[in-house]
Amino acid sequence: MGVGGARYRVRMDRDPPVHVRSDDGAPTEELVDELRSLLAETAGFEPLAQRMALLSDPRRLQILFCIHAHPGVRSSDVARAIGALDSTTSHALALLRDAGWVRARRAGREVRYELADGPVHELLHDLGSAHLPGVHHPAEHAEEPPHGHR
Repeated sequence: MGVGGARYRVRMDRDPPVHVRSDDGAPTEELVDELRSLLAETAGFEPLAQRMALLSDPRRLQILFCIHAHPGVRSSDVARAIGALDSTTSHALALLRDAGWVRARRAGREVRYELADGPVHELLHDLGSAHLPGVHHPAEHAEEPPHGHR
């Protein structure tokens, strides 16, 4: 079973392709040249690889799932949820924060964590992470009038 239980399944060759090339008959050398050009125009592979490498650790991935499920969660609550020491969780959160996955927000004496940006949020949805009840996307409720108003 994949990450996220029944909500997430690895689907190899069963889904239609996401992208389709219009001229599938490009000569091999031409294709290689196009790919090399594309790679040359794209910067930042090393930092991106380092950032993505943080997701290879199951505990850090669990932390991200917890933060996605309940934005503003405290590190001590995350530690208890994943069965880790507070110090281990704090260290992992510092790595995730430094890499731009999460951001910390001080609320009085507590530090609460939330995802750093929309692409991180979307990636976690793609990986099968869900929200807890009462957590929603602001756009989902943007057109609803305030409670008691119509």
